[in-house]
Amino acid sequence: MRHGTGNAGTDAAPNRGLCQQRDNPLNSAPVQRALFIALDEWATEGRKPPKSRVPKLKDGTLVPPLPQSGMGFPNIPSPFADSSGPFVTYTGLKTTRYHFDYGLNFYETGIATVNPPLFPFTTPAYQDDARNGPIYPSFIPKTDSDGNDIAGVRLVDVTVPLATYTGWALRRGAQASDGCEAAGQFIPFAMTEGQRGSDPRPSVAARYPDFAAYHGRVRSAL
Repeated sequence: MRHGTGNAGTDAAPNRGLCQQRDNPLNSAPVQRALFIALDEWATEGRKPPKSRVPKLKDGTLVPPLPQSGMGFPNIPSPFADSSGPFVTYTGLKTTRYHFDYGLNFYETGIATVNPPLFPFTTPAYQDDARNGPIYPSFIPKTDSDGNDIAGVRLVDVTVPLATYTGWALRRGAQASDGCEAAGQFIPFAMTEGQRGSDPRPSVAARYPDFAAYHGRVRSAL
């Protein structure tokens, strides 16, 4: 999910801004409200909190960002001609975290003998450049074949989807494929199989033969 609250339930349609795709309109507030209540019940009544839904290495829902085939995000045709290619761009872009030099044996003892740490960068390359020193491994949520995260508390919009929703986005224009922070992405499914083309995601019509079928699945998910 995007950083911050989306515009689902308002009259504002998802827009692109500086990003390659439309921004993610999903709203996490219903889940947050429920978790606040669960937190209060845990603290005041001793009721057990809900089981964690975070992605995990042990069940394969937390994976390295590359290769793309390993993390699951599909090759979706881009709906915009001015994006960086024929498909929705996936680069595996992330923030690289290097081991700072806090002095001898810091990572064994936790005692810093050099603080602030020595600046490790010796090359201008930013992402995963071993010449800058040891790197902390990074992992991300694995997606399903639609490109939606498998783990986590899945909103109804993701459980019974009409689109791919991501918590990350990339810029277009002069800073193409740099991070378009805080936006997320909204990439709708084709309405019919005839409109689907090379999109690997089934169309809305293929998933839900009529509105009653869609409505029933939404009610079940709720």
